[in-house]
Amino acid sequence: MALKPQSFGVALKNARKANRLTQAELAEKLDISLSYLKDLEYFRSLPSLELFVNVIEMFNLSADEVIHPDNNNSSSTYQKLDRLLHQCDESQLGIILATVEAVISASEKAQQE
Repeated sequence: MALKPQSFGVALKNARKANRLTQAELAEKLDISLSYLKDLEYFRSLPSLELFVNVIEMFNLSADEVIHPDNNNSSSTYQKLDRLLHQCDESQLGIILATVEAVISASEKAQQE
């Protein structure tokens, strides 16, 4: 899935406001023009890969959440699973992956019936 201008623009604007930066201040920090920053925030342009990386690093954003803002990453269940997965070794992760694939496959088969 490709990055959508709206996804990046919303994330950029929210991060800028959360850090109490004006558009002019952020444009200077990112070494871009104010008009380009406005184009990004108002969904008229997409960032270069270099700028995208600079923004997510500057504001400590998740690239996945910027690219896929509609995913359910903020649910408590997702966050708990994420924390637990980080505690697993490679073997345990393989078992979990196979289990999840089997659950999804069974669910898809049930929907087709």
